[in-house]
Amino acid sequence: MSTRAPLACLALLIAGPALAQNVESGPQAQFEASTGPVTVTSVQPPLPNADEYAVKVADLDANGDQRLDRSEVPDDHALHFEWSLVDRNRDGYVTDAELANWK
Repeated sequence: MSTRAPLACLALLIAGPALAQNVESGPQAQFEASTGPVTVTSVQPPLPNADEYAVKVADLDANGDQRLDRSEVPDDHALHFEWSLVDRNRDGYVTDAELANWK
């Protein structure tokens, strides 16, 4: 019988607490699992342009037609880069309904 497996298990037991340190870098979500309460902490930093993902048509609608065409969206806006993902029906316009599904 090899002695490597027990040594590897021992190394994991010793390193476990160090690997499971509480990370305080992002938002937390809490829920109840079948085994008890669970807290999940994001280690991904918040997006610097997160507010752009909450945009409404009225925020950018320059001509007042209650829909956006690509020329109404600033070149550096997140919607400009993800236009083809948001314009689900591929009609060249983005509506509030399409924006509501964009996250």
